[in-house]
Amino acid sequence: MSELAIVFDGAGVLYAPFRIIKNMHRGIAKRSRVSGLTCTDQLDKGALVILKTQYVETMEQEPASKLLSDLMKEKKIESKVVYKKNVINDKEVVETILRDKGVKLADIHETMSFLRRCDILPVIGVGLIVDMAVGAIKFVIAGGINFFPGTRELLRVLNQKGIALYIASGDRIEAEEMTAYLPDVPPENIFGMLKPEDKRDLVTKLMSTHKVMMVGDDRNDYLALCEADVAVLSLQEEADRQGKIFEIADFRIKEIGAIKGIVEEMEGKGCKT
Repeated sequence: MSELAIVFDGAGVLYAPFRIIKNMHRGIAKRSRVSGLTCTDQLDKGALVILKTQYVETMEQEPASKLLSDLMKEKKIESKVVYKKNVINDKEVVETILRDKGVKLADIHETMSFLRRCDILPVIGVGLIVDMAVGAIKFVIAGGINFFPGTRELLRVLNQKGIALYIASGDRIEAEEMTAYLPDVPPENIFGMLKPEDKRDLVTKLMSTHKVMMVGDDRNDYLALCEADVAVLSLQEEADRQGKIFEIADFRIKEIGAIKGIVEEMEGKGCKT
C-alpha cells in the first residue's frame, strides 16, 4: 500500500467551474470567469456562502415571487460560510441572509436557467456573496462543473498505484452525487463545502500516517498548500491569484495529467509513494 495521499481541490483542479453570477444591485446575471473568492475579496467585509441543499429538490418548483429568506426558514435550508474577508462572525452572516428582503426565487431560477445551457454535469449548487458592510446579499451564484480532460484517467492510474485519493472542495459536492463520476475515489474521501481551515485540517490529519501532496489552485487552498509535504499549484483555470500562493508551491502545473509525472519523479528519487 502506498504511503502517499493526494488531496485535490475541486473547481480549477479536477474540474472546470461554470458560474452564473447575478449582481443584485445592477440586476444583471451573466456567466463569469471571476471566482466567488475574488468577488468576495473585492468587498471590505464579505462572505461567500453555500446553501446546503439541492436546487431541484427544494427550490425549482417554488414560485418566483417568494423570498429566498422565507424559503430557507420554511424548509430549514442550512448554509455554510466557506470563505470570508476580514474577521466576520459566521452566525451574523447567516442571520443577515435570513433577514434579506432583496433576493427572490426568481433570481435563483434566472441564474439556474442560464447555467443549464452550459455543458455541465447534473451537480449544481447555489451560492451567495454577502456584503456585511451594508448587511445585504450582493451576488447570487449558480454553479456547475465538468471534468477537465484527463481527470478521471489520472485518478484511475493513481488508484491503481495504491495512492490514497481525497477531494477537498469548497463547492457544494456530495459523495453520493460524485461517486458515479469518480469511481476511483472512495465516497468517504470526498468532502464538499470546506473552509480553507477545513482543508488544512484534513491535510494535517493525513500527515500523521501519509506523505501528503496537496493540489490546489486559489487562495482558499493556501493554508492546506502551506501545510502539505508537497504543494502543487494548478494553473489550468484562469484566476486572480495572490502572489504568495506561487511562493509556496513546489510544483506548478497547467493540466491535471501532469500530476502523474510528479508522482513518477518522486518514485524515481526513491521517495515512497
